[in-house]
Amino acid sequence: MRAREIPGALALGLLASLLAHAAGYGGGHAMGGAYHEAFAALAAVGGLASALASVALAWAGAGSLLDGSILAARLRRTVPGWPATLAAAACWFTLAERLEPKHQATSRLFLIVALALAAWLLLALARAALSMLARIAIAVRKTRFALRATARVTLHRTAARTRTLLRCVRRYARPPPAAVIGA
Repeated sequence: MRAREIPGALALGLLASLLAHAAGYGGGHAMGGAYHEAFAALAAVGGLASALASVALAWAGAGSLLDGSILAARLRRTVPGWPATLAAAACWFTLAERLEPKHQATSRLFLIVALALAAWLLLALARAALSMLARIAIAVRKTRFALRATARVTLHRTAARTRTLLRCVRRYARPPPAAVIGA
């Protein structure tokens, strides 16, 4: 696992563990017990931060590229691999289960399959979202926005009037010739 994949693995792993816990236990109890709100807030902040970072990377990378597939491939390098996401999901799930009070157990095999499926699903969604984001960023960067024609004409006429006024002021601002004063 590369260092740039760690934040994504932690964010997607927490989301996957929340999904797997909901699939395994339903509404029987909250993941993490008293710390459920902290887990949910951390998942929301992690997802939002990952989305904003992806948007910033897409906008910065779209400047010199002609095709969205190149940008999408570059953005996909920030998405962690499935083993890293599954490992992070398992760590989050284990941490949350340690914090919970004793409760009715669920099949471990079902929980492992639910964690693996949730991690795979979230990675597929993240890759699809990054591909779409790359196409959007390229399309927006390629768009030529026209300047307002009236603003250019108005500025040009104003500049011409200013020049005419300056010529008039200069022309009549000189004192009369000395021959006129002495006569």
